[in-house]
Amino acid sequence: MLGKEEAKEIRVNFWKGLKRYCAKHRIYRKWVLTGVKIKSVQLKFYADSRKALALFQIDHKNDLRRYEIYEIFLSYRKLITESCGVDLKWEEDYRGIEDCVVSAIYFELEGVNIYRQEDWEKIYTFFTQKMILLEEVYWEYRDLINERLKGKWTD
Repeated sequence: MLGKEEAKEIRVNFWKGLKRYCAKHRIYRKWVLTGVKIKSVQLKFYADSRKALALFQIDHKNDLRRYEIYEIFLSYRKLITESCGVDLKWEEDYRGIEDCVVSAIYFELEGVNIYRQEDWEKIYTFFTQKMILLEEVYWEYRDLINERLKGKWTD
């Protein structure tokens, strides 16, 4: 079992490693991630001791509003699946990130462990391949999603 400080150090090194991986493979991108201009939506990289995810995370504190945003994404599911492929997963109530309930549209790589350095290259490859797909979907549908949200609520 890892101590709290040791686990933190490994996570910090893991994320620094992603930057090195991108530089080594000439992936010169400023990932959109929290710069998503859709309220309560983030593009996220996530890794823990069992899996890695590249995802749209919808986490509005009001469940009804979270569901509304998710439903708008869901209305584009066929088109998004054409862009991303059938391995993209959709869950209205996803509990796989630190026991929080969010809506998630995600790619998952199972059987990897952020605390096992020999898995890092595999996770980095997965992240960069899948996040590029999600970002392309984001740029394609951002304005349409925001337009549909406009007027539904103002906070």
